[in-house]
Amino acid sequence: MSELITFSAEELPTSSFSCGPGQGLPGVRNARLYETFFERSHRAADISFDGLYKECTQNLRTLLEIPPDYTILFFPGGVTPAMDAVLWSLAQDTISGVDIGAFSHLWCESLAGRLKNVTRQFVTADEHFLPQGLPNTNASLVLLTPNETATGVQLPDDYLQAVWNQRGPHTLVAWDTTSCAGGRQLPKGAYDIQIFGLQKCLGAGGGTCCMVLSPRAVERAQHPTRNLPFFLDLQNALEYTDKFQTLNTPSTINIWMANEACKWMLAHGGIAAMDNLCRAHADYLAQWAQQSAYFKPLITHDTYRSINTFTLAITHPTLTGEDIAQVLRATGKQNLLDGLKKYRTVAQNSLRIACFPFVDTEGVEQYKKLTAVLDKIAQRLTNKK
Repeated sequence: MSELITFSAEELPTSSFSCGPGQGLPGVRNARLYETFFERSHRAADISFDGLYKECTQNLRTLLEIPPDYTILFFPGGVTPAMDAVLWSLAQDTISGVDIGAFSHLWCESLAGRLKNVTRQFVTADEHFLPQGLPNTNASLVLLTPNETATGVQLPDDYLQAVWNQRGPHTLVAWDTTSCAGGRQLPKGAYDIQIFGLQKCLGAGGGTCCMVLSPRAVERAQHPTRNLPFFLDLQNALEYTDKFQTLNTPSTINIWMANEACKWMLAHGGIAAMDNLCRAHADYLAQWAQQSAYFKPLITHDTYRSINTFTLAITHPTLTGEDIAQVLRATGKQNLLDGLKKYRTVAQNSLRIACFPFVDTEGVEQYKKLTAVLDKIAQRLTNKK
């Protein structure tokens, strides 16, 4: 089937639309490996307290508008162990949150469910993938995922702000912003904990997580309510923050890539400009899909549709996401070898498309090429069935 559909070089986009790892900054993609400090000690002065880690921490603080009294650290491993550390170190007797997709479900159910003697109260999604009300804002820990990667749903600013405004006196609010850090301007300081991977909007590799803690979160970490494994005890990671060092050996390459991304973003308008760029990408896809005979946005509510990851529902009864992915892979182009595919937990016949800043830093030209390719594939495949 796929060999019958061919494209000229001019027709094909040159960007990757993968939702992770995401498209990298062009300057980073063309860098020589030795320029990334991969052979250097992570405790060397010009890497840690007088170099890369300090610079990246400061650039992330500026880019993401992190309050000056919040602590920033690079947590060992990726986002999943950071989720575990937040739960085990900071949860007390009750946990609440919003479970509206695979990644929020991982945090709220798969990981939080392993804690003993803790009451869990979670808001789930309705038939339109939207949260059914606010979570319990008096719980000891509230878990929120502002932008859900699997379905492409997001919690709008007023929802995030409402949770923060209604939090109890002993409540910590935690965000997993992996899908939107660097690509969405979120309410400033409306959280106690923020964790995010570097591999999406920032275009770095996987396996590295940044964690941000408010003074209240740092204070609670100093007085855990349960016995903790060394790796999950945030006190250990916090010991190194004043030195701009890490608990164990991190991926310096990833931190270098993230820092280069931050510098580019700050030089090109900061987080407000990145928000506008991602919004332009998502808005173009939504407008195109709403006029398509083959596709539509999976999230139909504009306010709740993510500007960072767009999930495209396939509406034609004989067309599947795997059909489309097969044709894209057959092009042999490196940026299309993974095709476009749905997330495994999403039941709907669908495709996910990244709207991260570096997918198209100039506007939507790459997206125009992609949608033209998708139109051609859909027309050709459905005519043959």
